[in-house]
Amino acid sequence: MFHPASSAHENLSFRAVARHFLPLLRPFWFSLCWAVVAMVFDALLTVLRPWPLKIVIDHVLSHRSSHVPLFANWLDHFSGGRVAVLYGACAANLLIAIGTGLLTYSYTCALGDVAQRLVFLLRGRLFAHMQRLSLQFHDHQRIGDLISRLTSDMQAIQDIIANGSILLFSNACLLIGMVALMFWLNWQFALAALAGAPLLFWTVFQSTRRVKAATRTARASDGLLGSVAQETLTAIRIVQGLAQEEQQDQRFQAYSTTSLHAYLETVRYQARVAPLVDLLAAVGLVIVMWYGTTRVLEGSVTTGDMLIFFAYVTNLYSPMKALARLSDALNKASVGAERITEVLCIDQGISERNDARAVSRVGGSIEFRDVSFWYEQGRPVLSHVNLQIAPGEKIAVMGATGEGKSTLVSLIPRLYDPGEGSVLIDGEDIRTYTVQSLRDQISLVLQDALLFRGTIYDNIAFGRTDASDEEIIAAARTANADEFIQRLPDGYHTMIAERGVTLSGGQKQRIAIARAILRDAPILILDEPTTGLDAATEQKVVEALERAAARRTTITITHGLAPLRLADRVLLLKGGRIVEERSFQT
Repeated sequence: MFHPASSAHENLSFRAVARHFLPLLRPFWFSLCWAVVAMVFDALLTVLRPWPLKIVIDHVLSHRSSHVPLFANWLDHFSGGRVAVLYGACAANLLIAIGTGLLTYSYTCALGDVAQRLVFLLRGRLFAHMQRLSLQFHDHQRIGDLISRLTSDMQAIQDIIANGSILLFSNACLLIGMVALMFWLNWQFALAALAGAPLLFWTVFQSTRRVKAATRTARASDGLLGSVAQETLTAIRIVQGLAQEEQQDQRFQAYSTTSLHAYLETVRYQARVAPLVDLLAAVGLVIVMWYGTTRVLEGSVTTGDMLIFFAYVTNLYSPMKALARLSDALNKASVGAERITEVLCIDQGISERNDARAVSRVGGSIEFRDVSFWYEQGRPVLSHVNLQIAPGEKIAVMGATGEGKSTLVSLIPRLYDPGEGSVLIDGEDIRTYTVQSLRDQISLVLQDALLFRGTIYDNIAFGRTDASDEEIIAAARTANADEFIQRLPDGYHTMIAERGVTLSGGQKQRIAIARAILRDAPILILDEPTTGLDAATEQKVVEALERAAARRTTITITHGLAPLRLADRVLLLKGGRIVEERSFQT
């Protein structure tokens, strides 16, 4: 069973995350490589920014020889005069600014493009995978948490690629470049200036571990928070009708409080790092001031060298602070990647055999051969069910709530697979058919006629999007739906609110029946299709069902008597077994 708030995140290996993410990055290798190269050169140019001023101080003002990468010997023997060196230093400063600007624009655009396209691909893959996971997964999963993975977790990954990677890599390159040049200039001076860096790195490392644990808790709480909001707003009629707003407020606040405390914990950990960085930066500057000044007075280093160290130490701790602040975004992205990978690693449950074949049109005979099923081991829902249904036969299944009626019919389209035994269509185990082709042979009309936000036309055509206008209207007429559709303001193009709340129960059922008729599948499954309807509406729905069931193998789950008009046989299910069977015809 899948538990999003469990410790599974901690056990998820980096290899598992990489296995799902790296293939998606392959189309963007060129853009990523170019971004890396651009950031390296940008860091190199940024590291060189203080050097033109060093040249001016040492060669123009002091007229002393000093260390300058690549140009030291040329500058010492340059005969163009001090003014020419000054102009050259000014031009170099401008060129560095132009170069860093162009490079920054280039890699920012490249990484932004990669981030958007990667998340586009990843979100589509995750949504497709979620749709294909077994009902056993969805039965135990909160919708709000899944939505959180599709939205906020994706956003965290997008942010870290588009912005965080720039801060991380460019600052890392900048640190490496500055430290390397500091050691190249004077390794004793560099060691003195960087005396506090190890303590800072250790503090940041320890803080990052704690921030990630707090972030993981916060993201799990956010998922539960979204679930409560989604459940409440979906059932807003019953919440307001029973005056339970206060209770739902308390549930929402409980999860919100957990999320708040976790996020405040991350804030506290991050807040501890900034003062330490500032303190260590001040210590570094004091050391540079004292050590540098004494060495300049001794003549062992130049004023320009001290300027470089001042500039680097001042800027050295800024990237460290940026990297420390980046830990929050990194942890959010890391936890988001874990949560997404956690879902992607879940087996779909309903898998196809390697030799599964597509079936074009079945005759409609159905057989349950010694079928048993359980949601939890040791608690069977169906026990050794044997049943044969002839092509075109109409079966009604009755029984008390919880006796396994819906589970029985759910095995036919392989929404679940039996724990033992097999289901056969036309004498063949349905597992020998591809899932898509098997479900193409089946139409469903459920107790809760699920309609999507969109037009009535779109909802009828949902199961067969290539249907013509004439076929859709004909299906609606057969389902007794055309009469009320024509009275609506925009007819078939009238917009339906989410879950069809703007229509009556009977109207929703007739649209669902029209959808099943249009699908024209040889097997029809009806799950409590008339529950909650008044007598007049029930009569219209049953008439529509009779037309829909014509020449089709039909299985109807019902508690009422009206749908029994459809049945050739009635089965009574009790304790997961068929305990009674009799013919029933009008």
